[in-house]
Amino acid sequence: MRVLSVDPGVTSGICYASIRDGRLRYFPFQAVDDVDEFWNRIAEFKPKHIVMESFEFRNTPHRRTGTNLFPVQLIGIARLYTFRSECMIHLQSPGQGKGYYTDNMLKQLGLYKRGIPHGTDAARHLLHWATFGFGHQFVDPLNREFATRLESWIVDSLIK
Repeated sequence: MRVLSVDPGVTSGICYASIRDGRLRYFPFQAVDDVDEFWNRIAEFKPKHIVMESFEFRNTPHRRTGTNLFPVQLIGIARLYTFRSECMIHLQSPGQGKGYYTDNMLKQLGLYKRGIPHGTDAARHLLHWATFGFGHQFVDPLNREFATRLESWIVDSLIK
């Protein structure tokens, strides 16, 4: 089963993931996609589930100007994809993914990768979904090695 995890933004964090035999394998990275490129990325990957950070507008004086609404467009693209396919979308608040899976926790589990902060945030959302959310039914989060971070994404060897 394919899962796409996204931390949307001008630079989006993305995880391609597969779940097979109760094991989650994922490849975190970050990319600068426009809406067409993002649609193509989803359509080519064909996920069964999309895990995505939601958008929360905070109406505070220092945030009223310069608020970037591009993440809302990406969320809309993901929602549109779910209407055209047999894919479910799971939105999480920004704080959900960042609560339990801190940098220290990821390092303890051997899942941390330096240099891709947005990709790491997408990984946090993916892991939160797999541990505490809808995805827990597909993996065994009590097994310390339920997840593996990959260095590259090789579709044919992981997804059948």
